[in-house]
Amino acid sequence: MSRLKLILCLVPIVLFGAIGGFFYAYSVSVMQGLDNLPEIEAIHAMQLLNQGTRNMVFLFTFLFTPIIAFGNAVALYLLDEREAAGLLLIATVIYFLGSFLPTVNINVPLNTALEALDPARLDPARAPEVWSEFHASWTFWNTIRAVMALLALTFAALSMYSFASLKRATT
Repeated sequence: MSRLKLILCLVPIVLFGAIGGFFYAYSVSVMQGLDNLPEIEAIHAMQLLNQGTRNMVFLFTFLFTPIIAFGNAVALYLLDEREAAGLLLIATVIYFLGSFLPTVNINVPLNTALEALDPARLDPARAPEVWSEFHASWTFWNTIRAVMALLALTFAALSMYSFASLKRATT
């Protein structure tokens, strides 16, 4: 397998793994930890976490993963690696539909609505309801994002594996 083809498969694997792991960690640890706080504190902590997430590393990984994966699938196709290109294209579509679009259309608007709240002015009697509604919807969709990014990772890994299986079949 040429180094170029290896890199064309490996870069999306790393990107899908990074973003999938990020979403996974939120669902299985961060959100669970926030549930141990009083609701007003959980709301404030989530606001701070969201602010911290808006950084260049996350934004690059999130925004450029589908672009890079798609570009690499096209490059593999042009290098006559049709099976690897097809698998990487499937990975890209899975990520875009299952992770990227829910983020833009669901999780970010939920974050924006939560960030508009002032925890200091929020009625303490209303805080449990606000947190419960936010937490349930946000975590559900975040888990979908994690599963889909990790499914994309699987297809990206299969694109690399297709080289090895072709090599074995021809020897």
